[in-house]
Amino acid sequence: MKDSDINAETMILRRFNEGEEQAFEHVFHKYYASLCFFANKFLRDEEAARDVVQEVFIRFYEKTYDFPNWIALKSFLYSCVQHKALNYLEKQNNRAAIHERLELETYQENEYFLRQVETEIFEEIFMAIEQLPEECRRIFKMSYIEHLDIREISEKLHIAESTIKTQRQRAKKFLRDRLQDLYPLVTILFF
Repeated sequence: MKDSDINAETMILRRFNEGEEQAFEHVFHKYYASLCFFANKFLRDEEAARDVVQEVFIRFYEKTYDFPNWIALKSFLYSCVQHKALNYLEKQNNRAAIHERLELETYQENEYFLRQVETEIFEEIFMAIEQLPEECRRIFKMSYIEHLDIREISEKLHIAESTIKTQRQRAKKFLRDRLQDLYPLVTILFF
């Protein structure tokens, strides 16, 4: 990370601690997708995971904090989402399922750490996807996240199938270059 990026991130964190709305939106957009992925690991229900993360951010928005660094803020968010997800399962009268799942997974601190690392990998991937050119990004998401086939994308966007294939190849090349160290995981997850 460049010095200018570090300074910008420090400034955003300071503005966030002061309660600035734009800084809050930055934090929301930065962590929303990865926190949803993390919550879904507990809930195995994407819609419920999104609801849990949104509730955490709503409560988060209503209070003021003084985080010394991004790691503290991030750890706090992950802890809140984990707590809220487990509460959600309890409210769904799934206490027995929770205990069974926790026993099966022998949920301990290292399990939490592994899930957080996995989530951070997704965070890197999602950030790289957001850096794709607009049309390329839209086609990539429709193809590999929404799981639409080339014909469906062509009909929705009113563009030639050959254009879609070209844009998908561009996206793959960009992600391969951008995520060199993570690319084997990217291929497993999306392709």
